[in-house]
Amino acid sequence: MSSAVFPFKFLRRGFVEYLSFRTAIDEMGGGRRVVQKLHAAGELVARGTLLFPNKGGSYADFTAFWAARFGAFEAFLYRAQDRGAAQTIDGLTAAAAQTDFTATRRYVDAATLFVRKGGVLQTLTTHYTLENGSGGAYVLGISPRLVVHFLAAPGVGVDVELTYDFLYPVRFEGDDLPDDMELETGGAGPAGLVDRTLSVQVRETGPGFSYADAPDSL
Repeated sequence: MSSAVFPFKFLRRGFVEYLSFRTAIDEMGGGRRVVQKLHAAGELVARGTLLFPNKGGSYADFTAFWAARFGAFEAFLYRAQDRGAAQTIDGLTAAAAQTDFTATRRYVDAATLFVRKGGVLQTLTTHYTLENGSGGAYVLGISPRLVVHFLAAPGVGVDVELTYDFLYPVRFEGDDLPDDMELETGGAGPAGLVDRTLSVQVRETGPGFSYADAPDSL
């Protein structure tokens, strides 16, 4: 798993981003069938068009990003572009003497984290520190989870709220560059002029893989 974050931005036109759930069909006899979801959390799928020049970099930057993962289907991190899809709020309740509170999602953008205790905003290093679940420092893309460690226990029954943006571990769909690329200037035009468009699709590495503890059943 790479800690690299996909920096490129999809055009809004024609862009889709959704959770794909896998199902199983069980034959019950007598012509009856039962359809059941296999996973409580679906796989994120994002599909759309990249226009170059792009806010995330040039076409050369994109091909370098793709080439680094060619042949190995290496996973990387993706921040959902649909508004609200990349943010979550964990509402937790403190037990007696509890100081550690684990975020539901694994790939937390620590720069977006807000921690509230009993409704009061807390301050990093003054009230709490961030750990990886084993006492070490939290590192995006490497740590198995993000743990908020309070320097003093909040107290039994106290509400602790974690608000943050998170990322999804994804792979490119397929191992070839799309063959429907539309060339404009071939990279020879003035800076800022549309160079080309490219259709791209990415899919989460597995159902619930963005969770610290991946749910695998309903």
